[in-house]
Amino acid sequence: MKNMHKLEIKFIGLDDNLRELVRQIDLSEWDGDNEIDKNDFTSESLEAYLCKQDTIFVICYLITNDVRNFAGMASARIEHKPSNFSKWLYIDELDVCSSYRHQGVGTALMRGLFESGKKNNCEEIWLAAETDKLIPNKFYKSLKPDAIDSVTGYTFKQS
Repeated sequence: MKNMHKLEIKFIGLDDNLRELVRQIDLSEWDGDNEIDKNDFTSESLEAYLCKQDTIFVICYLITNDVRNFAGMASARIEHKPSNFSKWLYIDELDVCSSYRHQGVGTALMRGLFESGKKNNCEEIWLAAETDKLIPNKFYKSLKPDAIDSVTGYTFKQS
């Protein structure tokens, strides 16, 4: 019989144990599709992020046979446009641990973000993915977006 699992989504705030969360992130399996290196996250950097207005950090646990495993995370922020008082949710990162892919983790994280956007009266939700990242692009298309834009991104490093 196949192991049954369930997914648990948790929105992280300043009252959560950020040190423990960072420990879980560091112990997780990441690969090139994630662009996360060990020790990228610190409790201090996560706290500084969460202190900013309109930021969202959500994690997903995969629970199998009563064992709770950190499986992924996403960060987003609510943007206020300078006209018409409109708001939109910008998804900055979505990362699923390489050992938990194809188990609904990314979909659960996106559903949590969609719900957060709706709760915060966002008119739309927007994210970008590098065109050479085939797996993430296939995943985002499977969520049936209203539009797929052709966008070129520019990075300006500050020295």
